[in-house]
Amino acid sequence: MKKKEDERIKLMMKKTGITNFSVFARRACCNKEIFSIDFSEYKNIISEISATKSELKRIGNNINQIAKHLNENKNNQTESLMSDYQKQLESLEEKIQKVVRYMSEG
Repeated sequence: MKKKEDERIKLMMKKTGITNFSVFARRACCNKEIFSIDFSEYKNIISEISATKSELKRIGNNINQIAKHLNENKNNQTESLMSDYQKQLESLEEKIQKVVRYMSEG
């Protein structure tokens, strides 16, 4: 009987995708729903977000080069505008990073 129970437990764990018996047992004992999630779709989203983040960094570098050139010409307004724009880019990058962390942690 024990062998059949072990096989059934292993089969249920495989179906749910839970590889840690302790996690599986706690969820089963606490009457929590045990289910599996297909994250393959999210992996594509995470990949796209990461690519976007890389592109934003390149854009930021280009903007910094432009700002440096304009600041060399003593255009004070440009420095202020570029500083504000850089802050907005950094804020966007932080938000993207939060989404990437949230999605990768499930």
